[in-house]
Amino acid sequence: MKFNYLDTKPNLFKNFLAIFAFSAFSTVVVAEDEVYIAEIKGDKVVSVTNVSQRQGYDNQPHFTADSKSLLYTAMYEVTNSDGKASQQTDSLHFDLTSKKISNITSTAASEYSPTITPDGEHFSVIRVGDDGRQLLWQYPYTVQETNKELVGKPLIPTVFDVGYHVWLNSDELLLFVLGQPMTLQRVQLSTAKSQQVDTNIGRTLRKLPNENLYSYTKAVIDEWQLKLYNPEDKTVKSSVILPAKNMYYAWHQSGDLLSADKALVMRHNLEQGSKWKSFFDFSNDCKGDITRMVMSNDSKYLAFVCATK
Repeated sequence: MKFNYLDTKPNLFKNFLAIFAFSAFSTVVVAEDEVYIAEIKGDKVVSVTNVSQRQGYDNQPHFTADSKSLLYTAMYEVTNSDGKASQQTDSLHFDLTSKKISNITSTAASEYSPTITPDGEHFSVIRVGDDGRQLLWQYPYTVQETNKELVGKPLIPTVFDVGYHVWLNSDELLLFVLGQPMTLQRVQLSTAKSQQVDTNIGRTLRKLPNENLYSYTKAVIDEWQLKLYNPEDKTVKSSVILPAKNMYYAWHQSGDLLSADKALVMRHNLEQGSKWKSFFDFSNDCKGDITRMVMSNDSKYLAFVCATK
């Protein structure tokens, strides 16, 4: 198959209910999303790098635990053997030292949300099957010099339409499951059992730094409220409303919450109950809206996605 860079008009998916399935990308206009990395020292931005630097969909950044690499999803236009064009995504690896980008899947299927597994030797993805259904899969984590196709396996073959995920431990995850409504489910690999935690949730699932708590957002009228889930007693607590009706957020390693209003990243201290405050203004680099964000474990980098109109 031949890969081509996409050159399409963007779609910011402002209507949340219109994003039922990743496989729907084959029938809608692809967003113009770029992945950036900001280097941070003493809570000041030292430099900003456009990692993807191409037209098309580049999204879902995820740092490795050692803070040396960034994984993300990239969508390409594929010319099939019959000459027809389609869209497909792969998982890419960005080395923060060498600045080298490597393709770590090179599969015929589309994968989204590459995430290092608890054992550190694999990465999990949301894989779109031939039937359009989305399953949680796992591949060995290896940075290859060639585009040899990796061989993976489904982790929960009985749970379909998975959108996003976060690991609780080596045997359990929280899953965003597509449907009406969108649901948050806790699943166990060893038993394939699932338990619904909440409904009408947003697309960001995170672990809080230095705490055994997990976060997600829930739609409340026309805003997004942060929710905190305790996996030990299975309780959910409501927290702050995110700014600018934004469902996306990240955690600063200090424990503060980060979200964005357009290209302005804002910060909130949950313990102090303070108001949202300006943190970083990336408007010189991002001429659109900052959506997904994630901070590296060593606090030296903040990766963010800029969605442009």
